[in-house]
Amino acid sequence: MRKKKSRYLATHHLGEQRKQNPVLLRIILSEEHTQIDFGYAAPIKYVKGGWISISPDTYLQVEGLAKRYRLQDLKNIVLAPEQLKFLSTQDWCVFTLFFDPIPIADCVISMIEAENPTPDDFNYYGIKLSRVKEMELMASLEIA
Repeated sequence: MRKKKSRYLATHHLGEQRKQNPVLLRIILSEEHTQIDFGYAAPIKYVKGGWISISPDTYLQVEGLAKRYRLQDLKNIVLAPEQLKFLSTQDWCVFTLFFDPIPIADCVISMIEAENPTPDDFNYYGIKLSRVKEMELMASLEIA
């Protein structure tokens, strides 16, 4: 058996954006990818709760670096133009986005869904990641 590569839970600080829907729940950094988990509550402004999706062009930007870290995969959400439709305003969804791996270090990142966003786009700016290597997640084992 060989040990999987280390994964770290990053402490994140959003400021006023913490009230945004979807809510950023956690960020996990590894050598394979950067994982961001969100929770989304269907808004009451739509009779059946509306819908969500994510642009395939969504990326991460690390402050001070020119590179864009592309969206690799997703879980429990669909890529636009498809829509994950809610059945009521009581519905909710927890979903995960996987991006190319960012450096495993304290940094400030932004998640950009649209360059010129509308209020419906999921853009998050200035997410401060700290204490990155202080909280290593329990490694799983895989059979070689």
